Amino acid sequence: MKSVRSLIPWTLVLLLVAAQGEVVDRTIAVVNRHVVTWSDLDTQMRFEALENGRALQDVGNAERYAAFDRLVQYCILRDQMQNTTSASSAEVDARVAELRAGWKMERDSVKWEATLARYGLSSADLRELVTNQIEIMSFMEFRVRPLVRVSRKEVEDYYSTTLAPQAMAIGQDPGSVEQMTPKIRELLAEQKINREMERWLGTLRAQSSIQILWDGVR
Repeated sequence: MKSVRSLIPWTLVLLLVAAQGEVVDRTIAVVNRHVVTWSDLDTQMRFEALENGRALQDVGNAERYAAFDRLVQYCILRDQMQNTTSASSAEVDARVAELRAGWKMERDSVKWEATLARYGLSSADLRELVTNQIEIMSFMEFRVRPLVRVSRKEVEDYYSTTLAPQAMAIGQDPGSVEQMTPKIRELLAEQKINREMERWLGTLRAQSSIQILWDGVR
């Protein structure tokens, strides 16, 4: 059984004690027949705290709700991910390197391992979490990006109503619309992708069975 790590004092009330006195995990939700346990949420919260450079003692209700929402989303998306490509070791290595760089520990493995330990995570835990994150985001990108198109008019409108006025307001040359088109197109595409992802995830969520068994994540 996956061990349950204490995050902050209020987590103690989330544990059940078996008849023989053994501490066991607790199911906090069932999503399309996938069980979500307290230890799943605890690990996700620890990972997100590490990822965002937040001290564990600063993790509160808002972070708990957000982490739980992502776990629900991951369960729903995993049902959609049939025959998708797994994250490569190189991709995982690159993401872990980004995390280490964020902590300025690119060359200090001792401090990095100590930091992981402080967050209650092992190197194997981290690689598993990063792998899941990469695969989910790659799938969402694969699913949504082909649906997005940015027209020439949208680029020109953004240039004339947003980019150029903002640049000139601070005394900068905005460049020509032709020069800025690739950057504007990518920016508008990302905005559309995010909106499309939200709509798609909302539809999937509405079609899913989500049973919440703990009021702490409502």
